[in-house]
Amino acid sequence: MFAIYTISTFSICSKKGIEVFATEPIGFLYITFIMFTLFSSAYFGRNYHKNLVVWLFLLQYPVVLLLVHAFVLISGCYSKIYTLSSIFQNDRLLSAVFIARLVWIGIIISGYMLMIGIIIDSYFHFRKSLTQLTTENVLSMRRDEIIDIAIYLILFVWMMINNFLPSLLPRILTNIFMTIMIARTYYIYRNFIHYSLELSKMNIVIHGKLKKLMGQHINNPFYTSNPTLEVVSEALGVDKNELRDYIYSELGTTLSAWTSEKRILYISQQLLKTNRMVSELALSCGYSNPPALNRAFKQRFGVTPSEFRAKNKG
Repeated sequence: MFAIYTISTFSICSKKGIEVFATEPIGFLYITFIMFTLFSSAYFGRNYHKNLVVWLFLLQYPVVLLLVHAFVLISGCYSKIYTLSSIFQNDRLLSAVFIARLVWIGIIISGYMLMIGIIIDSYFHFRKSLTQLTTENVLSMRRDEIIDIAIYLILFVWMMINNFLPSLLPRILTNIFMTIMIARTYYIYRNFIHYSLELSKMNIVIHGKLKKLMGQHINNPFYTSNPTLEVVSEALGVDKNELRDYIYSELGTTLSAWTSEKRILYISQQLLKTNRMVSELALSCGYSNPPALNRAFKQRFGVTPSEFRAKNKG
């Protein structure tokens, strides 16, 4: 859509100067900004892009503008405006056309303000949804992407302003900046793909090591203490940042929550397979005392360890 918009600006240049208030470029730029807005909001976790009514509401104005433009152009009634001072000089028809065009452009500007509000609202929604599970690598990429969105937003607003200026230089500079931004976005995207591939490979390695460690009940940090990220990464022989990324991307939880779940499941198996006392299991698995284990176990299974053993051990 940006390419279509750029092509549509080729007709604004003539010997008389640079056309302002050109309805065709304004219409195509507005459609481009609609797509940018809805997909940016999708990035921030909003689902406006899935709502057909939102698309129709936003698209109705530029589509009608472009249809009217096409009709006027085909009928030969289209008048180009090169300077604001020439509008009201002995041409009532041109003045009327300008006023009608100005009213419609006012609607377009109102739509711009609405969509800027959508992006800002989506961003604050995104900020609220960030959790402690987000890793530093992911946060770094998110920052780059958010900066990109902010710069694109400024460029799109500036592009719309350019359509009201009787000068070609601002348009040229804006297109150059947009080309730079597209190259920057491609660079960030390539880094994201590389990171995703490396993370996928490392996750496979960590998954295998974790599975092996969980089958080891002696000197296992998961069953004997409340392990930190450093302790677990050392036991696995992996970098702690890679382990943090694995927990975030694959398990979708925190290390402590995941450890507690594994510990409770291990204790439930020990209750059924062995005759070990509940107090012994509690102390050996990192609980400060049997009541602490009872509370955690009842929260997970709805019964105490003793009740669980009596009910399920045949």
